[in-house]
Amino acid sequence: MLIALRVFLPFALTYLLAYTLRVINAVAGEPISADLGLSAADLGFLTSVYLAAFALCQLPFGLLMDRYGPRRVEAALLVIAAIGCGGFALASSFAELTIGRVLMGAGASVCLMAPFTAYRKWFSAERLPLAIGLLMMFGGAGSVLGGGPAEALLGVMGWRGVFGLGAVLTLACAVSILFVVPSKREAKESPGFATLTRELGAVLKSRALWWIAPMAATVHAGFLSILGLWTGPWLRDVAGLSADAAAFWLSMSALGLMFGFFAFGVIASRAERAGKSLHVCVIGSLFYAAVTVLIVVLPPSLATPLWVPFAIFGSSGILAYAITTKHFREEHAGRVNTTLNFLVFFFAFLVQWGFGVILGFFPAAGGEGASPLGFQVALCVLLVLQGLSYLPLFLRPAVPPAVD
Repeated sequence: MLIALRVFLPFALTYLLAYTLRVINAVAGEPISADLGLSAADLGFLTSVYLAAFALCQLPFGLLMDRYGPRRVEAALLVIAAIGCGGFALASSFAELTIGRVLMGAGASVCLMAPFTAYRKWFSAERLPLAIGLLMMFGGAGSVLGGGPAEALLGVMGWRGVFGLGAVLTLACAVSILFVVPSKREAKESPGFATLTRELGAVLKSRALWWIAPMAATVHAGFLSILGLWTGPWLRDVAGLSADAAAFWLSMSALGLMFGFFAFGVIASRAERAGKSLHVCVIGSLFYAAVTVLIVVLPPSLATPLWVPFAIFGSSGILAYAITTKHFREEHAGRVNTTLNFLVFFFAFLVQWGFGVILGFFPAAGGEGASPLGFQVALCVLLVLQGLSYLPLFLRPAVPPAVD
């Protein structure tokens, strides 16, 4: 049990902090903009550049994790994230803010995939879904902390103090991962980068990856991109809620997300003993689709509470990581996880952008925001894409062979 905690907790607490820093601009953006005279476009760019750096680092850092181990790679990258936090706190221009944000995104880019890779080495196939579910629950807690608690801390320390504190905590996380997480299961001798790169190409061409990647992308990336950006406008433009009421339901959805990660982790952990974890993932995704349909067809007053089960069942998509990696050799885990994560984040970008493009064709009568029809059309497009993502699973029920 002690070893399990030494493996689990340092990564989990780091992911909580990384998630908080990812979303904190939602409350810190206003004082930052006021101090440095940023426009809304500037603030939006700061948010997107974090995700861009995050996504672009997935594949190269996946190679590093398989060569040097997730413990050492994440600890080193957290130093970069800490430098980014410190630079952001001291920034006096938009360019300096951008550099700091890029360093934060790059430094935090394996805060989810490193524990996925480490847990693959330390936990059995039966316990892996539970470990991942608990890890994602910590991420959900980070999302909650990035809201009201972070806003309260901003009132005490100011945004520069908060990011300075983030730099200190990030360094502490790097130390804890390097010295608390055991190192004995890390490979003593690793193949060269030429071999790793060749094997990465084999992972990208593997039917075992593309067998489940479409469903993982449409479910996990789809629901996260909607919750992270478009649920708020739906609550205000379609349901007509006040800012406080919309914030309440967003908080409830975040709590639902935490519960969903934990619940599906427990259920999938038990189902894996019978080889049925994929069934749990698919059934959860079908319930997610059913809730989406209800949000589309029901009156807004009845559909508003459904954003909570939308978050709960959407969290089932995270199980795809554990399901995918078990079909590859352990030494491929870093590249498999980061490859799948790159695909998920790329699709999340497409969903967030495409959702907004669709809404632009359906402006509200008053000229501000989008009409309810626009949200209905956009959600229906996502439902169609999710339906298509099941084709590889149904056309070939048995998992294809992976990389040897």
